[in-house]
Amino acid sequence: GIPLSTVHHNSKVDWLELNKRANKMLFRDKNRSLYLYDVPTHERKTLLNYCSYVQWVPDSDVVVAQNRGDLCVWYSIDTPDRVAIVQIKGEVEDIERVPGRTEVIVDEGTNTVAYALDEALIEFGGAMEMQEYERACSLLEQIALTPETEAMWQNLSKLALEEGRYLIAERCFAALGQI
Repeated sequence: GIPLSTVHHNSKVDWLELNKRANKMLFRDKNRSLYLYDVPTHERKTLLNYCSYVQWVPDSDVVVAQNRGDLCVWYSIDTPDRVAIVQIKGEVEDIERVPGRTEVIVDEGTNTVAYALDEALIEFGGAMEMQEYERACSLLEQIALTPETEAMWQNLSKLALEEGRYLIAERCFAALGQI
């Protein structure tokens, strides 16, 4: 095959994985630094300086990583500065996804604890990927406005405007208080 991109990095990479659309790549180096690489734009961003676990949530563009005692979740990887953080006690072992529920499994030594992820935020990414903007808008309307959801509203408004979906864009701007 023909290489689409080359990533130069000074440290040995010990883990990497593309998302399901193969337009974003996560990689971690031996120093445990976690990076996001955008394949089409060739841009690299540091997500975490100490990462002991990282994984794409199955069938989504949501990223789960562990930074010491913090569980970090990027529900919208297109805005990597917006991250949801939950304090945990233990080590992330796995992500389990079944219809209607996604959980991060954490080994706390004597117990195994399941931390539920926000399924509406995960489903939003799927709706966006399928260009189901009406569904994406309905999903966001069920969720409180946070820095993560604000970024999602902004992304949806931008795409709705680009595609002439003005009623959806209007709903987005109303949710953001920009009308």
